[in-house]
Amino acid sequence: MMAAPDGKVKVAEERAAAQTRIIVGLDTSLAAREALQLAVRLAASVDARLKGVFVEDENLLGLADLPFAREISFSGEVRNIDPERMLRAIKAQAESARRVLARIASQAQVEWSFDIRRGRPLSVLAENMVRDDTLVIRSPGVASREIGRAVRAATRDARADVLLVSSGAGLRSSLSLPQLERQGMLLTTQGTLPGRPVAAIDEGTSGGEACSAFAEMLAARTGAPFLRLSARGQSPVDLAAAARQSGVGILVVNADWLGNDDDAVSLSAAAGCPVLLLGKDRGSHSGSAENPV
Repeated sequence: MMAAPDGKVKVAEERAAAQTRIIVGLDTSLAAREALQLAVRLAASVDARLKGVFVEDENLLGLADLPFAREISFSGEVRNIDPERMLRAIKAQAESARRVLARIASQAQVEWSFDIRRGRPLSVLAENMVRDDTLVIRSPGVASREIGRAVRAATRDARADVLLVSSGAGLRSSLSLPQLERQGMLLTTQGTLPGRPVAAIDEGTSGGEACSAFAEMLAARTGAPFLRLSARGQSPVDLAAAARQSGVGILVVNADWLGNDDDAVSLSAAAGCPVLLLGKDRGSHSGSAENPV
């Protein structure tokens, strides 16, 4: 009598394990909230689960334990750092981030989960990724070398995807879901601009063809135009300029096409939009609407 429920639980767990995850780091900043909204849109468009991770920065906690560490209050008072007080403040931030995740994901009807980990933020996010994951990385305030290591670990080691967001990337209008916006389900501080193109860089390989197929599917699902940018005779700088001039909302790129770890950051900043780096080999037809991820 108990076998059937156990079997159902096992099937549900296997299905959840196989489903694509969009993994995004959380904190209480406005930039993190905007990146979360973009992650929610991507999850909704490709039928993925959303996983928010709040990372307790081990460097910050280590600093609090140093005997000479001091903090300055808003009133200018200099005082010793209380590690316990700092840890309580971090826990409160984590709970605030979890509530924001729950509200935004639930409004968009996206399945979500939340986790708290400790370590170096980008390293923690990149570890334990699998082939069907997509990691959202915000580059502002993070060293290019550290971002490059995370991109390499995700796309080349785990063969997962990375959605890279640099400063000035225009998140609010990067990826719109008209059916959700009509219902007032996407929370933004400014109105979105639906219809910005989803573009792909086609460098003439099977990977570039797969990028184009995936980007075309994404554009169809979000009601946006699709734009193919041929890399023949063009440098990454040229393609970034073309994407910016065309008002591209999100740029899809074969991760193996990029030359070094810094290229992805430079491309996202120059293009003025998030860059979706595809690390997984989808083949020439796996980007179709029937099997988008």
